[in-house]
Amino acid sequence: MSGLKSALEISMEKSDKLVPEVKKQKKLTARQKEHIAEIRKEFKAKIADKDVTHQYKLNYLAERTPPEQLVMESEKLKHEFAEEKEQLEKEMETQIEAIRKPSK
Repeated sequence: MSGLKSALEISMEKSDKLVPEVKKQKKLTARQKEHIAEIRKEFKAKIADKDVTHQYKLNYLAERTPPEQLVMESEKLKHEFAEEKEQLEKEMETQIEAIRKPSK
């Protein structure tokens, strides 16, 4: 009876056939891991700084903006912050990917 397979084993075999083998990445060295951690920390700080500035601008928006333009200006600030944050995240991922890729 040891020749019988469980449903889980059969399912795993089928999924292995359906999904192409993923390229195996080289393991990162301790130095690479440290460098990636430093980059993440740096960009986290940059994003936090942008967020603080954004919150400050939002808090004092009512003092500088006519009431009829308040909602529009608020949405504009939120959109600008989202774009800046996205740009910083892309830059961070680009730098991290450069560290992960083996140089030839």
